[in-house]
Amino acid sequence: MEQITAPFGQVIELRQIFHDSGVRLLRVIIRDGVKYFTLELDPASAHTWGKQMVEWARDYPKGLGDK
Repeated sequence: MEQITAPFGQVIELRQIFHDSGVRLLRVIIRDGVKYFTLELDPASAHTWGKQMVEWARDYPKGLGDK
């Protein structure tokens, strides 16, 4: 679906997958060199997380981090 390069070189991948039960999930893979972390979210959890991220980022100009 999407691949994002974070400020310190991490790569975030977003993939839509289907669980064996047929439930649609969003798989979030965060890679940092050879290390990686995988998280699978249902639509309700993804919506809540996304809303919180948008609210947090609202006060920052796009593309700028804390200095």
